[in-house]
Amino acid sequence: RAIKPGQRVVLQCSETANFVICYFVVLNIGAVGIAVSTRLNQEELEFVLSDSNACAFLYDSKTAAVGQSVAGGEGAELMKANVDHLIPDHFDSMELDTVPRGPGDEALWVYSSGTTSRPKGIVHTHRQIIECCRFHLDALQLKRGDKIFCTSKLSFAYALANALLAPLRLGASVYLHPDWMTLDTVRSVVLREQPRVVFGVPSIYQGLMDESQSTDESTFALPEYFVSAGEHLPSNVRKRWLQLTGRTIINAYGCSETLFLALAGNARTTPPNSVGMLLPNVTGELQGAATDNSEISPRQGVLHLAHPYMFTRYANRDADTAERLVNGHFNTGDLYRQDVDGNWYHMGREDELIKVSGQWVYLREIEKAGRTMTAVIDVAVVGAKDDKGMLRPAMFFASKDSVSDKESQLRMNQHLKSKLPRLKRPSWIRVLNEFPRTANGKLSRARLQQMVAGQAHD
Repeated sequence: RAIKPGQRVVLQCSETANFVICYFVVLNIGAVGIAVSTRLNQEELEFVLSDSNACAFLYDSKTAAVGQSVAGGEGAELMKANVDHLIPDHFDSMELDTVPRGPGDEALWVYSSGTTSRPKGIVHTHRQIIECCRFHLDALQLKRGDKIFCTSKLSFAYALANALLAPLRLGASVYLHPDWMTLDTVRSVVLREQPRVVFGVPSIYQGLMDESQSTDESTFALPEYFVSAGEHLPSNVRKRWLQLTGRTIINAYGCSETLFLALAGNARTTPPNSVGMLLPNVTGELQGAATDNSEISPRQGVLHLAHPYMFTRYANRDADTAERLVNGHFNTGDLYRQDVDGNWYHMGREDELIKVSGQWVYLREIEKAGRTMTAVIDVAVVGAKDDKGMLRPAMFFASKDSVSDKESQLRMNQHLKSKLPRLKRPSWIRVLNEFPRTANGKLSRARLQQMVAGQAHD
């Protein structure tokens, strides 16, 4: 059966040429492409299929076990096909006519990572993307034939926009890897393919340095530019990377609602802990977030963005759309401040401020204190409701120490007593061997909250 213009097609595929061909064919025939993580399980996948009211589902040989068993939403039977069979069987000799679409017609959806709640379908329409490529042209000086490599997957808006759509629009080449990235995979790809630009996330850069090998210094000096987005980039990670490789990580910021980047620095003049400046055609304003916390600058506020590739709505969530998208400006929920030179600094999330005994407590400040303890690998602090329904900070951390979890907790507790007033100390301290993550690899704060929710304090 033919897929009609405007109908939605979900793709759960490894990153191969077959997947990219099918994704662009979907857009070419006027349908709406929805690429999702290969790590979604059957329940998560069926939620996306139902939420999007998809008419078709494309999978590949690696995702076939789940793909063949899923059912669609209500209504017509879900069309399903394996792209590894579809390409050679149909597309080699098939000519497809481009279906004209206007700038108001849906082009693609991306689903949020679901770090704090159910993933949201974020709807984007057909737009001219060249005005979203200024970062690639100005900061990266991207030109025809340059090779791009991204450690994140194309179901992640960061990778889809900045490491596929923009490079191809500018005539660059994109290296795709079908498997999920390990540190060894990243090393081997960079050494073998020698991309000019690498897009990554802070945890990748941190991991590569924590497990650095003797060849890393020369290997990671091969690319000219490294870019980081998707999560907060600590300034010490940027500093250590420069010492190891001689290359500066360019910090950047975007979100699924803008698809493309909104803020970015450069390798020469941006301060180490800044996300740089607003990109051309992007406007940003700070709206006040009242706080009496000493760690928060009174000049900061919640960043509201107007962007040339702004989303139009959250699918099936009118209330969320009305709350976040007002008069063409998107409320990012991110706290920022801007210095006198125009550089922007990410200060955390609006929901990382919680009130304890009537006073504001900044969760990122507690994380920062926890990271100063010797042998700590990583720290995350979330707000969770205790057995009395009060919102309190909960700390989770991983450690290199070979002592018991109980001993690690006691050591962290003593450490925090010397760093924070009683009001700001976490009500729970937990040791984790591995942090829970979403299908896109982001920290799942919702699952951390569930680990202590409704419990009495330690």
